[in-house]
Amino acid sequence: MRVWLPVIVLGILVVGTVAYIVGARAGAVPLAAQPGTPLGEYISGIKRTPGTWKDPSINVGANEANLGTPDVTIDVDVMRPVFVPSQIKVKQGQVVKLRLHGKDNGLADTPEIQQSVGLKEFSGHGFQILGPYDVWITGIRKGDTKEITFKADVAGEFPFECVVFCSTAHYAMQGKLIVEPQ
Repeated sequence: MRVWLPVIVLGILVVGTVAYIVGARAGAVPLAAQPGTPLGEYISGIKRTPGTWKDPSINVGANEANLGTPDVTIDVDVMRPVFVPSQIKVKQGQVVKLRLHGKDNGLADTPEIQQSVGLKEFSGHGFQILGPYDVWITGIRKGDTKEITFKADVAGEFPFECVVFCSTAHYAMQGKLIVEPQ
């Protein structure tokens, strides 16, 4: 096995380098590197608010000016190991505003590991809706509320989950977005 390890690592590096070069030639540019795209401006199809608990989120999410007034506002409590409610139902075509309220600090509330390097900056919870909606939020901590607005234009059932390792029960932090057809 030791003989194959350098070959495997070299193979991964070659594949990654080729993918990078092909992507660059195809014009794929990371969002942050796109010229003329100021932070906070609505970018069609992307609804993400990355950031740590202490830094304001870089909100490149859909804003209400582009989508109109939300048809429904849903409050979700985010705490280990659950989202409350764990099932969100909306109708296709509705503009949905989710307000995610942090109720704990995830791993940062665990006394045995509070002093771990980087834990304070990258702890808490996250929220991701899988599927066509591209909703991804991090930095949800106790006392924080993160908001995201999107249009539920695709009917179906889409799982959502926590995307920040928040506890030993992290993988239980799941739920379902149900978009009922018109």
